[in-house]
Amino acid sequence: MSRRTRRSHVPQVQAHETRPDDLDDVSLTLPPAGLVLGSGQAGALVVRLFRSDPVRICVVSRGQLAQLVAYRAIAVGAHVTVVTDAVAAWGRLVSAVPRGPAWLTVLPTGARVSATGSVARPSLVIDATRDHQALPRWEQGDWQTFMSVQTDLEPTDEQRLRSSDLLIAQRVEPAAADVARRGFGLARDRAGWLTQMPPDVVAVAAAGQLAFGQLGLSGMEQRLFGGR
Repeated sequence: MSRRTRRSHVPQVQAHETRPDDLDDVSLTLPPAGLVLGSGQAGALVVRLFRSDPVRICVVSRGQLAQLVAYRAIAVGAHVTVVTDAVAAWGRLVSAVPRGPAWLTVLPTGARVSATGSVARPSLVIDATRDHQALPRWEQGDWQTFMSVQTDLEPTDEQRLRSSDLLIAQRVEPAAADVARRGFGLARDRAGWLTQMPPDVVAVAAAGQLAFGQLGLSGMEQRLFGGR
């Protein structure tokens, strides 16, 4: 990913009241092909979710952001495997995708992940368990993305973030924003904006870079994830 030229800008709003438009100037140019997460005045916020090399992503959200990413990954032809402490919580998504193991598999905690990826059918493994060990790095293959899901960031997560390729997050508390800042080497003032995002804005962080986009849900997504 390359950094987009931007002008200096500080939102003149109180914490937790930043408007999506105020976040457009803090942006980066992402590859044109990939998974669309959001949009802003600078264009679509696109993440290259699948690559020939294994990808590690951390998702931080108290809502259904991980399920939204899973739904959109299926839409671009990926197979999604979910390992979770709460299988029933994924029931609505299971009912919304085509039947059969070719698209979505939901497994309980402790189950072994056997999915593999290819350029024609990449694999997304979502780990919604407490220990995030559903797919150790040494078992991860090409065209396979591992996505850990959690509701918050603790100081002990910093090292894991340092070894991750991307962070996808909705609004977090100041302590969690500081963990993200240290884990991805973000500028302190930019990382502070992670605490100010409205509920319909998502952030994507890579090493030293941070981008924001406003989620736009389709009719089906609104019915499935309206509360995000």
